[in-house]
Amino acid sequence: MVKRVATGLVAVAMGATALATAPAYASPVAPTTSSTKDSAPADEARKPYTPDPRILSVSVDPSVAVVSKGRSVQVTASVTTKDVKSVDIDLWGPRGGDYGGHGGHHAFGKRKSGPHDGPKFDRASRSWRFDWSDRTGTYKVRVVATGLDGKKYTADRSFTLKRKEWHAPRPAGPKATRIAGFDATPEPVRKGRSLTLKGTLQVAQCWGDWYYGSWNDFSGRRGGDRFCSDSRNYWNDWRWLGAQNVKVYFQPSGSHRWQYVSTVETDGDGDFATKVRALRSGTWAVRFDGDRRLKGSQATDYVKVWRH
Repeated sequence: MVKRVATGLVAVAMGATALATAPAYASPVAPTTSSTKDSAPADEARKPYTPDPRILSVSVDPSVAVVSKGRSVQVTASVTTKDVKSVDIDLWGPRGGDYGGHGGHHAFGKRKSGPHDGPKFDRASRSWRFDWSDRTGTYKVRVVATGLDGKKYTADRSFTLKRKEWHAPRPAGPKATRIAGFDATPEPVRKGRSLTLKGTLQVAQCWGDWYYGSWNDFSGRRGGDRFCSDSRNYWNDWRWLGAQNVKVYFQPSGSHRWQYVSTVETDGDGDFATKVRALRSGTWAVRFDGDRRLKGSQATDYVKVWRH
């Protein structure tokens, strides 16, 4: 063991002596670069890109779509993908089932250059238009992408479809009434003869486009043009008002005071009639006082009385 170490020392000493006796004019040897270091970047540059297929994003605009009568609204789904060959964008309705029809498939072109250029990004979109006839609720957008590796990748997004319904405000107070067709006949009339007072008490059946089944029904339903065609200060269409008291008054010509005469009740059709004696010229009036549910109304008619 000791010898082997000594031999090694001698070899080192002899080498040192040789270096010391080398001619001074000998040319130095230029160092050489390692080929291993230079070949590494080149190998990496030639290494092919490994695809990493993904659905990067799916957006739906708007997230809440509101349709009005006579108008439509468009909803658009936008998709961004990476390393994908194709993508399908389909729509599912509120109760399931394909709602999208045709045109949801997007095939992306192949790489135009070599396989060493990195990832491939693509975008696709699809739109749908909805109107008043479409079903409201939550719709689901289903995205299925086929990656460059042949595998399927999926993503889901949803949006809500609503209708913008306008409701006429309900009457806050009593419903309007009117006395239609009031007439005191005959006229003129001879003194002491009988007059017939007649007319019809009616209640407003429609307000805006709300329709009421009966005069005392406050839970109306929307009837639209089928029931409420003409507007009279937002009240329109009238219905008979039966079993109501109508009071009769008389104001003689030249007087400013009304005299109560009698009370008459309307029949099932809202009609009323009563007879009175004509003693002097003046104005006859009928009045419905109303209540907490019904507004009051009145009507008048002037009658000239002949003395001879």
